[in-house]
Amino acid sequence: MPTNEYTDIQSIHDFKSLIKYLRKDLNWPVDEELVDDLSFDYKASELGIDDTKAVKIKEIKQLRPLTGNQPWGVFWIQFEQKQLPVVIMRRILSKLVRTQRGRKGSQKTWDLPDLMFISATGAGNERGISFAHFQEVDGKPQLRTFAWDVKETHLYYIKNLNLNALRWPVDARDVDAWRRQWGEAFTVAHREVPRTAEMLANKMAQIASYIREAVELTYSMEHAGGSLHQLHLNLKLDLISDLTEDDFADMYAQTVTYGLFAARATRSGDFAKTR
Repeated sequence: MPTNEYTDIQSIHDFKSLIKYLRKDLNWPVDEELVDDLSFDYKASELGIDDTKAVKIKEIKQLRPLTGNQPWGVFWIQFEQKQLPVVIMRRILSKLVRTQRGRKGSQKTWDLPDLMFISATGAGNERGISFAHFQEVDGKPQLRTFAWDVKETHLYYIKNLNLNALRWPVDARDVDAWRRQWGEAFTVAHREVPRTAEMLANKMAQIASYIREAVELTYSMEHAGGSLHQLHLNLKLDLISDLTEDDFADMYAQTVTYGLFAARATRSGDFAKTR
């Protein structure tokens, strides 16, 4: 995949560069040259953040609604620290979510699934970007996120499976479809760890699907003498003479996924991914 497709993502480091990415890559009707007119600024105290935690927040902005019927509230938050502070996120959420009895005052509120938070964490070589969204699970708000930093090497998945779902809707009048589309960007709970065999199987199947898509894309762009084409040819000569390109991509993905799982399950000590 061309490097410049990743460069656009990695160039997001502040509110203006975020707006540029939303316009250029996701077709949002915004203009980074008019960035000062695109947002409302909030003070941390307005969202219930006390002084001890407010020092960790550089700025909070709400992106102004871009259509009259926009269901989503979109917020930009810049934090001092490296990690997304979940406690502060939940505190902010509590001030923005509409309750059954309603809230007094003029502050705008939203239904829980209609809020999206885009955050910058850390600075310089430690700068990271997080997209966060809350969904109700068993009657409680569950934080779902996807994120990257300057060391991230898996931007293919973030671009095609997360950010791609956040494209500006073809028909902004269809509010229900709009909700579903953007909600699909958030598939994994924040720091989710599989706790059952079913969760593990689902997670492994998802990873295998990602790998298969990457193999299919790489294969389609690679020349006939490339490494994937040669591996495909060798498998056809030695094992399965009628192995199709689709079956090859599926075999490759499953072998990598379950091979890594077996290695992790049988190896003692640390098993860290290499960036």
